Amino acid sequence: MVADAMFVYWPALFSLLVILIQLLLDPSPKDMWPPTLDFSGAQAVRVISSPLWLSLIIPMILGLIVLRRFSQRHALSSQDHGSMVWWLTNLLWFHTGCDILSGYFQVMPVMTDFYNRMTPAHSHERWHETRNHLDAAYMLELCVEAPLCAWVLYLFWQQDPGRHVAEVFTAAVQLTGTVTYYFPGVVRLEAACWLSHIDRLCGSIWILFPLVIFRRTLASARKQGLDRAMQTGNKQD
Repeated sequence: MVADAMFVYWPALFSLLVILIQLLLDPSPKDMWPPTLDFSGAQAVRVISSPLWLSLIIPMILGLIVLRRFSQRHALSSQDHGSMVWWLTNLLWFHTGCDILSGYFQVMPVMTDFYNRMTPAHSHERWHETRNHLDAAYMLELCVEAPLCAWVLYLFWQQDPGRHVAEVFTAAVQLTGTVTYYFPGVVRLEAACWLSHIDRLCGSIWILFPLVIFRRTLASARKQGLDRAMQTGNKQD
């Protein structure tokens, strides 16, 4: 039971971990190590009282509840339910709340400060030469990845037969955007503070999990004879 819940809800738990960091870790000290935690509640209130933050977190929580009921009503597999949780949390929190609003537009309370500390290039104006690769990745998320997340989530909601193919494509775009975002800094051995390493460690999930999606979909296609199905479809056309 616990293992099944972890398989489905790990993206939501990962989101919760990031949110807890946003609520508690103070980004203001000049020296980020050792970490300074704000237990006064002031930072948490600043975040939770933000209409922008609430506009993403409340729909995400409600979405998770709706997905659970939908999964039970339609007897979805754990894999399909887990995929829907992944795409929901990516759409509302990781792509939009974190990268687009904190990294690109820099309007998310506290999280914007973390982005500036993790990658100081964020202190420059958008599309400055030192952050071109970051902004290119943010534009990919805004214009391509976030809409694809919504589309794939809709396909899973409809139990569309092509949902897994669309999922592989969207995951591949995520992987590409992640490499574009992190690779320049890794090659140059840039690290502003310990958060820079944590950021890259977390970012590796968007390389590893797309590979997991690709592997399991490839295995399923081989098992179910997707090639024969496509050949039959071509003959009918």
